[in-house]
Amino acid sequence: MRKLLIFAEQIFTFTCLMLYSGTPLDAFLTDGFTVKEGDRTIFRLLYTLTYIVSLSLITLRWKKVTYAFSKDKFIWILIGVSALSSFWSLDPDITMRRVIGLAGTTIFGLYLASRYTLKQQLKLCAYMLAISIVMCLIFVIFIPQFGIDPVFNSWRGIFPTKNVLGKRFVLSAAVFFFLAITAKENRLVLWLGYIFSGVLILLSQSATSLVNFIIITVAFLVYYRILHLKYKVIVPILTLLSTFGIAFYYWFILQSDAILGSIGKDATLTGRAELWPVVLEMIGKKPWLGYGYGVFWENSSESSIVLQTVQWNAPNAHNGFLDLWLALGLLGFLVFIIGLVINLFRAIYLIRRNQTSESIWLLVYLTFMILSNLTESTLLIQNSMEWILYVAAIFSSQLSTRANL
Repeated sequence: MRKLLIFAEQIFTFTCLMLYSGTPLDAFLTDGFTVKEGDRTIFRLLYTLTYIVSLSLITLRWKKVTYAFSKDKFIWILIGVSALSSFWSLDPDITMRRVIGLAGTTIFGLYLASRYTLKQQLKLCAYMLAISIVMCLIFVIFIPQFGIDPVFNSWRGIFPTKNVLGKRFVLSAAVFFFLAITAKENRLVLWLGYIFSGVLILLSQSATSLVNFIIITVAFLVYYRILHLKYKVIVPILTLLSTFGIAFYYWFILQSDAILGSIGKDATLTGRAELWPVVLEMIGKKPWLGYGYGVFWENSSESSIVLQTVQWNAPNAHNGFLDLWLALGLLGFLVFIIGLVINLFRAIYLIRRNQTSESIWLLVYLTFMILSNLTESTLLIQNSMEWILYVAAIFSSQLSTRANL
């Protein structure tokens, strides 16, 4: 009976991960993503069910949850600021609904960390991502009108755009790479998962995802080697690498005309270079508290100013940090950044102290979050796979630290 319950719980977790990552259901409900606003009722019901079940399950491990809960207050402060933003939000009703979704998503991340070890979490993610790879191939081969982006003639698989596919398989590559270098068995299968993830990134024709894929792969090797050096050596090396990375990124932005134009891509990073200055102007109008969580891009008069200026239908700022500032102002932005920096330093400290795989994964995943949000927007998003794994990585490192004491 106990084994059956454990198996049922694993099936629940796997299903939730697939739901949060992206399923073929969305493509069918929107007729291959041609319907801008499909009926989301079924998704709302499914997400609500995951919140309720996750909350019920974490009560069974309340001691572990209480410990992890108390060790990282910035996540909960950030959710609190999001809830408070309903008082000055452009649309308080939308803000409160999305804050409830954000809290539920965070609870699932906390459940994931309290129920499974890090490797168990990532193995479940690997199974889910392997199925996503297969489904993307099926869509492209058998339902090309769904699997091929008609605008860019690139692969998008089961996802709404090629950029979402690229972003998802950068994460997939990181998961498979981490498991391949830390696991003692099934390494060939894990390496194949890593290779297929890289191939899908190439077929998505997402330039930023390709750059992130390369950086994340190098980050695993660099972090593992460099972080065991002496402090007098590690500080200048990390400073140099960080400076080089930032300089390379902005060089890429400035030279996008030549680089992307040479491979047939949009010469302004799909309009981002035009979008960001306008977004910054809107931030300047409400710099301290923002416009409220999750509402700026919801057909508001403020977002219409941005869209009229850039002359394309931007769904968000295409930069997670700018979107966070738009939503919660400098207050929310600083709360997130402080928490992020603390966890970066904690990951480095833990790697040097006990060399646990949880610490390495935390540092690599935080790197992924930073990179992916330079040109996309996945910070503090309800029902987001990225936010779930961010929460789970932070709380897993806390629980791992307690176990090693």
